[in-house]
Amino acid sequence: MNNVTAAALGGMRAAQLGVQVAAHNVANVATPDAQRLQLQRSAADQGGVEATVTTTTADPTAPLGDLLAAKAEVVAFAANASVIRRQDQMLGALLDRKA
Repeated sequence: MNNVTAAALGGMRAAQLGVQVAAHNVANVATPDAQRLQLQRSAADQGGVEATVTTTTADPTAPLGDLLAAKAEVVAFAANASVIRRQDQMLGALLDRKA
């Protein structure tokens, strides 16, 4: 797997985790003593992104922000999937030329 694919897959994994974090926060907004989660992203050694989930302070006004964050994560997932599709198309075109 090359760096482009690895970076895009890392972005897809981070986006998926981001949706899960947002869903957890929205689902538990009315749950007493539920821990609010947040996603921390950092650069991966080989390129791309790594994501970890941490806890944060409760925020009763956060559900709207969580819903917007979930939508942004869906868009990020789709963008990374497009990168993988485009790379596959480019590789196919290159192989067609060399064949």
